[in-house]
Amino acid sequence: MFDGSLDALCLLPPQFGTGRRGVSPTPPAFEVQRLEGPAVKLPTRLFLDEAPWYRWSPKIAQTLASHLQQLGILTSYLQSELGIEADSDSPQEPEESKGVTHPLQLLPYRGERYGLRADDFETATAIDLRLSPLRDASGRFAYCAEQIRRWEATPEEQPLSGGGWVSAFTLPPDVLDLEHLPSKIHQLRHLAPQAAISVSVTPEWVWHHRETLLAIPADCLLIRAGQISIPGLQFAELLHQLVQQPSVPPLWLTPPRWENQHVASVDDCIKLVSLGVSAIAIDGWMKEVFDAIDHVPEPSIYSGNPESQLDQAIKPILESHLLPQIERFTALITTITHSPSLGTFDKPTADRLNILHLGH
Repeated sequence: MFDGSLDALCLLPPQFGTGRRGVSPTPPAFEVQRLEGPAVKLPTRLFLDEAPWYRWSPKIAQTLASHLQQLGILTSYLQSELGIEADSDSPQEPEESKGVTHPLQLLPYRGERYGLRADDFETATAIDLRLSPLRDASGRFAYCAEQIRRWEATPEEQPLSGGGWVSAFTLPPDVLDLEHLPSKIHQLRHLAPQAAISVSVTPEWVWHHRETLLAIPADCLLIRAGQISIPGLQFAELLHQLVQQPSVPPLWLTPPRWENQHVASVDDCIKLVSLGVSAIAIDGWMKEVFDAIDHVPEPSIYSGNPESQLDQAIKPILESHLLPQIERFTALITTITHSPSLGTFDKPTADRLNILHLGH
């Protein structure tokens, strides 16, 4: 009996007679085709969707973001979430665009626009227009005090306005309903002409609004499923049905947890790409990284080179807990360059997903 993951699906080798000579050991850069403007080139299909930046000091957050981007990870953040100060009237500020030396910024455009600045539109590689709120650690649709403090740049010694937490979606939205979504996307294209535009939703109501969502003039649709738990094959079937819809935009995905609470492994993510996902979030791989970053000490005020001190602390964490998974994903992605790339020994599953039935 299969568990709740995607283990029932097999990644297939090339068929007999289909040579693999000339296949590059590293896949080409991932291109996001835009409805307006040239394609946006990304180093990988991987992105970090929702890092708890407020848990760390600005220096640590900026260093972590910079290292992730150097690994080719499109990283979701606002400059305020990293503690990057707004440009002042002084012309000397650009170098303080601080730790983000290789920007691959996925700009999270929340309904409340907390912490959003004009600078973010100038640096964004892609914009994530969020139509659904996310739950916090307590399960509420809310933002915690530490998030609000970082967004508002509230000094530690001052009390926060609004108390300990703020409910999500309490401010008037600037996207009143799905009918007004195209005009909002058009506005974002003007604010950030260099960026790809993504619209993101949680999966609970995708099917109810699928005709409208699949017709939106965005460059991709991000399905943020990371806060639900569902059997892997059941989710694969839902994803397959969505991919088969006419005129579906490229799908980005934050994978769900499987029914046994296991996160999607690297192999699972490759299988999801084989089913039609264009880009996939690595949040499920990051727990050990985040826990280790929690224990990185703040550089001493007497340190002559605090940036180097943080580099030496954070780089080994990523090399130990994240880099092996990125390297495995990069290696496996070359195995799905030939179709068909998925099969299963279970005939009902093969029929539902329209993949090869093995062993018959």
